[in-house]
Amino acid sequence: MKVNNVEYAGQHNTGLTFTFDAGAVKGDAVTQTAAGAAGRGAADAPLLGKLVTSETDGKGTVFTRGVIVVPWTGAAVFGLQKVGVDSTGKAKVSVGGKEVQVLAVDATAGLAAIDLG
Repeated sequence: MKVNNVEYAGQHNTGLTFTFDAGAVKGDAVTQTAAGAAGRGAADAPLLGKLVTSETDGKGTVFTRGVIVVPWTGAAVFGLQKVGVDSTGKAKVSVGGKEVQVLAVDATAGLAAIDLG
């Protein structure tokens, strides 16, 4: 299947290719914003993963499985949590978020280790 000129058959299941919205940068916590597209999204949108590569054509890789470390805002939590994005590239606890395992939050550094499954 092809979306936004990206073939989705046979991709590695940890890193998937997306077309990025303007403003998304390497290291961001991102959400899916449209078919085949990802970005910082609207506040409280479900976490998709971490933007790990970005090419000049506006496409790149998002880690959607496994353990990621992303910028974090809000309370230092752990355990099974619903996690979303904050629209600035950070992840946070969110009622409408994706249920994931938050391994740890370093409030001083503003980072969280999250197991996406």
